[in-house]
Amino acid sequence: MTRRPGIAGPIAGALLGVLAAAVAVLVRGPVGYPDLGLPDPGLAVRVAVPVLRTVVDLAGAATVGGLLVALVVSTPPAGDEPFSAEGRRALGVARWAAWVGAAGAALSVPATLADSTGGGLPLGPDLVTVMLARGEPVSWLVAAGLGVATAVAAGEVRRRTGGTGVLALAVAALLVPVATGHAADGVGHDLALPALAGHVVAAAVWTGTLGVLVVLRLRDPRATRRAARIGTAAGVATIASGAVAAAVALRGAPHTGTDYTALVLLTAALGVLAGAALWRRRTGRVTRPVELGVLAVVVGLSAVATRAVPPVQAAGAMSTPTAVLGYGLAAAPDPEVLATSWRPDLTALVLAVVLAALYAGGLRRLAAEGARWPAGRSLAWFGGCALLVVATSSGLGRYGPAVLSVHVAGHMLVATAVPLLWALGAPIVLARRTLREAPPGGPEGPAEWLEHVLAAPTLRRASHPLVALVLVVASPVLLYLTPVFALTQPLGWLQPLMTLWFLLVGVLFLGPLVGGAPDGPGLPYLARLTFLLASMPVHALVGLALLATDRPVSRTPVLPAGGGRGQLFVDDFFVRLRLPWAPDLLADQHLAGILTWLLGDLPLLAAVVVVLVAWSRQARTGEADLLVGLGSR
Repeated sequence: MTRRPGIAGPIAGALLGVLAAAVAVLVRGPVGYPDLGLPDPGLAVRVAVPVLRTVVDLAGAATVGGLLVALVVSTPPAGDEPFSAEGRRALGVARWAAWVGAAGAALSVPATLADSTGGGLPLGPDLVTVMLARGEPVSWLVAAGLGVATAVAAGEVRRRTGGTGVLALAVAALLVPVATGHAADGVGHDLALPALAGHVVAAAVWTGTLGVLVVLRLRDPRATRRAARIGTAAGVATIASGAVAAAVALRGAPHTGTDYTALVLLTAALGVLAGAALWRRRTGRVTRPVELGVLAVVVGLSAVATRAVPPVQAAGAMSTPTAVLGYGLAAAPDPEVLATSWRPDLTALVLAVVLAALYAGGLRRLAAEGARWPAGRSLAWFGGCALLVVATSSGLGRYGPAVLSVHVAGHMLVATAVPLLWALGAPIVLARRTLREAPPGGPEGPAEWLEHVLAAPTLRRASHPLVALVLVVASPVLLYLTPVFALTQPLGWLQPLMTLWFLLVGVLFLGPLVGGAPDGPGLPYLARLTFLLASMPVHALVGLALLATDRPVSRTPVLPAGGGRGQLFVDDFFVRLRLPWAPDLLADQHLAGILTWLLGDLPLLAAVVVVLVAWSRQARTGEADLLVGLGSR
């Protein structure tokens, strides 16, 4: 018998969150606006902005939660049907929640415009100027578009791989407003922004999964256990990432009586209370609606906190280049400084630690079964994880945003050397040997999820050697030989995404060529060598172009707002940093050209050698794995 939806609890929780946001605004009053040089927009606007954000955040959480329940939590039926009845209902919840979130994001566009202009709405050309100058209204407009796309796509999901794509859209809609929030500015924003992004996603998983379970009244024991594991992991990630973001924002606060500090401490206390409720719910001592209500209040207070001014953004707290990069660069980047000036890139660091831990877990399971695994593969995988950390969190990562040659060195290592080492580590082979298949008629598990991902049409097309070759060739050309580099370098939130893009492209290209296809023997060795050799000239081309040009790639023409009588003024990101030890831009660019050639092609040359040796080994012994003999016996 189909259970009636239990929407009363989630609606009550949402109203509680909205009420908490409204009350907090009334208690705060019009504080914060003088610190930002803005007039008070009035009570209606001050209440509307955080209330709308609360609605959008809760709706986004419900969208993510509905998709996760459909994809992971609910037990799929036997046969070819991808979703159970509960899964279909969860998709319906996700679709309607996405529409609500899109509407709230659309209403947030005029609300945030009024918030930044004293309560009025600019018209005509001033509208575009204010939107581009503030950034926040543009992010809400983009979020509304992504919300509409998520709602439409959620109604058309027919396969589990399609649901994964919709989930990616829903997460993107959540993260777009974060890129223009207070975490994107101030001292330490390079740490605060990824921490807050992780916090938002983890909180959405925690809150949304719980809310959808309440709506569906799901009682399947297996699904409940899976949901509990997801909720626990998301709760831990929410508290940990929130602590990092708060520590960065409160660093240097002169006292604890500031408006922002009080909101953060209150939200943190309620977050810990929600974590305690999660733990007690696992033992049956707290009901789901109670935990959901606490989380909704946390979301409402967090929305109000986005309108407060963190201590790191107070007047006099920032200077160039700290205001641009989030941290200072006192010394020139000589080899000793690059080796000792570490600053964590949270995105890459978390990725490397998670991947290393998963691989170590697979090795541990193999050892428990008495099976052998080549030591060379393990060394290659852990070496790739370590190199990713070095390229992004050592002096290479710290000075990369300010010095082109250092930036190029880090990117080339991430794009070629790390993927090569990971391909030699054969992670898919290890996963298939260690992940247990689901019993006949039982719910799918990690082994089946892995096969779904590998069989996804999008991944199969993107990893085709010809498509991957185009991506490998086009990525550095578009970044360094067009205005893209100059236009994107000031956008700090975009830098981790660019790193992940280059890493992904390298994995898609080198994985099948060096490690072989996951579902068969893959391309003949001659074809692999052809694709590898065809990719090598691109680094020489980019390097020679950087050597030959007489204009720094960091410069871009900018037309002044007043027209400038037809004159184009040149803006240079590196010059704007005003570093006392700033290198000669052209000389550094020439060094970047040499490094592009060397660090881009040396790993590819090593990949050619690996393929040749594997080809020769197969011809002699029938064994194509170069590393199989290293420590396997």
